[in-house]
Amino acid sequence: MVFSLPPLLALGYQERLKNHLTLFLEAYRRKGKVPALIARFRGLAYPLNFLRMLGKPSLLSAYPLRFMLPNLWRLGLQPWTGDSLPLLLIGVYQYARLTGDGSLLEAYRVEIGELTDALASKVEEEGLLPGSGWMDAMANYLGKPTLTCQLLAYEALKLSGKLSQASTLKSLIRENYWNEEGFYTDLPGSTRMDSLANALAAIYGVASNNSFLGEIVRRFSEFKGLPNIYPPYPRRVCGQKPYTYQNAALWPFIQGYLVAALVKAGLREEAAEAFRRLISLPGLNEWYTVEGEPRGSPNQLWTAAQIFHAYRALGGSLQEENLV
Repeated sequence: MVFSLPPLLALGYQERLKNHLTLFLEAYRRKGKVPALIARFRGLAYPLNFLRMLGKPSLLSAYPLRFMLPNLWRLGLQPWTGDSLPLLLIGVYQYARLTGDGSLLEAYRVEIGELTDALASKVEEEGLLPGSGWMDAMANYLGKPTLTCQLLAYEALKLSGKLSQASTLKSLIRENYWNEEGFYTDLPGSTRMDSLANALAAIYGVASNNSFLGEIVRRFSEFKGLPNIYPPYPRRVCGQKPYTYQNAALWPFIQGYLVAALVKAGLREEAAEAFRRLISLPGLNEWYTVEGEPRGSPNQLWTAAQIFHAYRALGGSLQEENLV
């Protein structure tokens, strides 16, 4: 939900978002851990999803059983993702800043302080933080410091006022993830580009110069958008077929962030073209092939939210920009 928070607030869903954040703060207050998700039917959701996946081989090929099975007893904690804590902090602080409502910060002052201190301490003690982030079905990311997780932690620390630790993490990101070919990589020492991470590096102010985004977009002009990572990993490495699901496919929510990043970099023409490609994708699916074929769940919240986010980033003047 946090990836969709600013556009949803702009659409007037303030009370729902506040209730959503409250659910996660209450879960942390009770359990001392931040869950990745909270199911409507609690533990029943996981066996039901497990049975659903057994009946649909296409789901199993995208989300291997070894990643679904832990949810049967962890009930949504998903500790391998590593992004639940920073995302909750980002959500709470963004909500307060964009609405002017500081009641969550006040009501959960102790819990937010604990979460902030825990994140700051991890950076001080460990440096780069392990976690697969949203790419939770990529086997090769388990226990590894993906760039997206570092960027979310950086933003959470910055919003929380932990500027020293944020600065430390920013330096580590620049030192360990920049590739001389002109992009930020998914892991230290890797040769693969992470599209969301490159967009966030520009948006969050971690990148020293945002002009590199224009070259990235030009490299992938033959696709319907930027693959989430590129080049894809062999299936034996990550458990996903190349150009499938989280292994070099198109995710509209990432394209929305890319448009916003290009606008921030002053590359309006490239941003407008990226938006044209985004709205040319049929439906509001979870993900698409690089040829633009819809895949995954239909009617995804973050797909719709990021299309609106990209529209607003361009100023909302579609006719003036000849985008449609």
